[in-house]
Amino acid sequence: MKRIILVLAIALLSFAAQLGAVELREDHPREYVVQPGDTLWDIASRFLTKPWEWPNIWQANPAIENPHLIYPGDVISLVFIGGEPRLMVDDSIKKLSPRIRAEDVDEPITTLPRDAIDPFLRRIRILSEEDIEGLPYIVGNEDNRYMGAPGDRTYARGLEDAQVGDQVVIARMTHQYLDRREALYVEQGIRRNRVRRGVAQVPSGERPSSPLWLNTIGRLDEFTYPVIGYEFHEAARATVLKVGDPTILQLEEGRREVEPGDYVLPVDDFEFEEVFYPRTMDPMPEDARVLSISEAYFGVGHYQIVAINIGSEQGVEPGHVFSGFRPGRVVRDEKTYPFMSQNAFNNPEKVNVALPDEYAGVLMVFRTFDHISYAIVLDGEKPIRVNDKLDHPDRRL
Repeated sequence: MKRIILVLAIALLSFAAQLGAVELREDHPREYVVQPGDTLWDIASRFLTKPWEWPNIWQANPAIENPHLIYPGDVISLVFIGGEPRLMVDDSIKKLSPRIRAEDVDEPITTLPRDAIDPFLRRIRILSEEDIEGLPYIVGNEDNRYMGAPGDRTYARGLEDAQVGDQVVIARMTHQYLDRREALYVEQGIRRNRVRRGVAQVPSGERPSSPLWLNTIGRLDEFTYPVIGYEFHEAARATVLKVGDPTILQLEEGRREVEPGDYVLPVDDFEFEEVFYPRTMDPMPEDARVLSISEAYFGVGHYQIVAINIGSEQGVEPGHVFSGFRPGRVVRDEKTYPFMSQNAFNNPEKVNVALPDEYAGVLMVFRTFDHISYAIVLDGEKPIRVNDKLDHPDRRL
């Protein structure tokens, strides 16, 4: 019994210490009325210097059916209970301005801007090599068109087990993720290769290995790199009209044209959380980095999307927050160890200096796959770039 009490006491002290570390902004409001279009991150940023600490001071009201949901019109108040800060919905203030909440009309605010993350929640998938083996695919469109659009019919092979009326997704393979962290000659991490129809359309540094290479030199163990996933983007949705070889599909809606070679996938049954709370990840996975950035060449900023090289297999969950750091450059100390100098010959290990990593910004994960996740950039001082390092969000230097 004494041991149980001791464990509980240690746990409470640990929790109290965590609360004590919460930093309120100097200009924090005493209360804030939630506005349409607000996100949980927006509100947390008004009160806290570290918005990911929100769960540590949120006081959920047990009298409310869904105590963690926050709606436009709610008044978030900062109070102190036992000397510790708490954020809560202030019912006494709401009574001054009565209103009726219709659950089917008023939607709770989300953690992140839904218009920014929805395409990545609903329209992107990461599939393994095993997943894509034997997948049905498009062989042609009606009227011999190269591209099909909503309202057109398209033809697929490999759908003999489908049923008339089934809904399917037509998706395009866009990228290949190749694990080259154990490359024999050069440490290269996870490489993101672009997959397109013609070799000449893709720069040589971003192409997957050619069949010639894979069937000759690439068969050697030292050149065999595992593929950890393929990225697919949804092109359209379709309905099965007639099963056969090929199966006839009616294109119902789409974000891009359907082309021969596109894959046919089942409708994704993934259910995302309406609200998830920002939090830290302890311990941090080793060598976590930014894999790719969306719709940009040199870097992304506020509310733009990145892919990172860690996923559910490494313990990553939606809501985990990371700091991004630009890797420090290695420079030569020309003052003390100039080229061809005696000092340089006598102290080769001191010739080059690794500069510190530079803080870039904060990202939050919103969708995970086995070894890859998608995150959104929330705050920052510099653009987030490919190969930026990820660390605990408390770190700034």
